[in-house]
Amino acid sequence: MTKKSSKTWRNPGLGAALPAALLLCVGASLPAAPPAFAHDQLISSSPAPDERLDKKPGSITLSFSSPLLALGHEIRVVDANARNWVAGPPALTRETLTQPLPELPDGGYQVSWRVVSADGHPISGGYGFHVGEPSAAAPAGLTGSPETSAAAATGAAPGDAAAVPGWLPAVGIAAAAGLGLSLTLAGLRRIKRNTQSRAE
Repeated sequence: MTKKSSKTWRNPGLGAALPAALLLCVGASLPAAPPAFAHDQLISSSPAPDERLDKKPGSITLSFSSPLLALGHEIRVVDANARNWVAGPPALTRETLTQPLPELPDGGYQVSWRVVSADGHPISGGYGFHVGEPSAAAPAGLTGSPETSAAAATGAAPGDAAAVPGWLPAVGIAAAAGLGLSLTLAGLRRIKRNTQSRAE
């Protein structure tokens, strides 16, 4: 009479299938996960990008999505002759940065700004506006370029958009799914082998 083994048969596939399921869940949740480390963004400005003013502005006002760090902020307002038209340093009040201006002559101006986001990351951007008659010369540089408009709208630092490629989450999901499937198939094969050995 054959003595039955006292060892309890354990399902080896369960240990492989569980990590696979967890990986699949994590991979599926990647696109829906909020960017926990997103930088602050410029949400409004006065004057607005490409605005044409009849009345000379007394200041430049930039409003951001969160309070900024009180260091390293700067605003430049440059005309067609590369002259910086500012009157003293800018004033920071939580998420609002204000740059006083002197009496501006008619013409085009380029606003360039740099601040430090609440997460400690420097961000910058720029846009153009015009005072007075359209015939006045506009400053050379970023005025009217799509890249400048995007930077002014989002407040992103140069190169931030390219830092995380858009295809990266999809590759992560595919890798997680492939690994999960491989582990699951390996577990099922092991279960089948153990079942056949017990039947023999």
